[in-house]
Amino acid sequence: MVPDTVSTPSFALFRDIPVDALRGFAIAVMVAANLVPSLLLPPPPFWLRLISSVAAPLFIFLAGMMVALSFGRKSYGLLYFLKRGAIVTGVAAVLDLFIRGMVPFIDMDVLYLIGVSLPLAYLVLQLGPRARMTVIAFTLFAAPVFRFAWGYAEFPVQIPFFPLPAPPLPGPDAILRGWFIDGWFPLFPWLAVSLLGAHAGSLRWKECGILSFAQPAILPVAGTLLAAGAALWYLFPGPLFTRYGYIELFYPPVTGFMLFVTGLILFLFMAADLLPVSGRWAGPLRAMGECSLAIYILHTVIIEIFGRYWSPGSLPVFAAGYLLLVGGMILAAYLLRYLRVQVRTRSVVLRMVIGG
Repeated sequence: MVPDTVSTPSFALFRDIPVDALRGFAIAVMVAANLVPSLLLPPPPFWLRLISSVAAPLFIFLAGMMVALSFGRKSYGLLYFLKRGAIVTGVAAVLDLFIRGMVPFIDMDVLYLIGVSLPLAYLVLQLGPRARMTVIAFTLFAAPVFRFAWGYAEFPVQIPFFPLPAPPLPGPDAILRGWFIDGWFPLFPWLAVSLLGAHAGSLRWKECGILSFAQPAILPVAGTLLAAGAALWYLFPGPLFTRYGYIELFYPPVTGFMLFVTGLILFLFMAADLLPVSGRWAGPLRAMGECSLAIYILHTVIIEIFGRYWSPGSLPVFAAGYLLLVGGMILAAYLLRYLRVQVRTRSVVLRMVIGG
């Protein structure tokens, strides 16, 4: 259990253990969600679709929180976040080009969103709390307006790199729509999740230590968001598209879902701050959370290269494959933890990837 405020002597040396555990949880669920198209015959059970839908929002929220940590504790400026955003975007482009075989910078996958959101989150943190919430609310509630005005494609624009498809190729308007409206993770409304994470990070990490989110004041906020979001989502669920076998329930990310998952993230934080996540049982989650970008890259490479040779099967087949893959990711995370201690590097890219 994390008390209301935990004092730490040096911000450069401490790790927020509940945040690491939550990041590891997000990665563990994301591995399952990304494995579904390769290993599970449709239709998937609804509970699996619901659980799979939690990973990406939590991952994006936590990425936004890290901006507040670097900004508040280490006083980094805009150039730092532009560089880190460029590195994350570059990783996304390399995965698209060399692993997925797609033209990069087109379909707005989750790493593109995070890369763009890092400097934007820094800029929003320069604003006061009311101005921040205004920007977040606009980003969230403008999304359904844009979808109403310009529509939402069932499948995002993707262009194979080799061989290139015959003309006509998608124009700039289709690519812009992907980035802002109907890509995998368009800026509207997903940027709101990252910005909200940055705001939450500015509240959590103070000069005196870590502020626990297991606070009585947070409970009604989380409950209201969860209940109101669930009701709105039930009334207006949207088409709930399944894109290329990916079963998450946020295609498109309707407002009810976004409110619901925000409330759920707050409850997950409260649970993480109350549970003894420093125990051995949470060790694998924490290990993956410490190097989440490396685990994301590794599991993506494995699924994209070998997944085409796998045969989808029943739920037990999927579960066995998932346990095998996530077990490998946990071993890789512990290996990277060892390497971080043994290998000293000045490479910013390598430190970002391995979690140094």
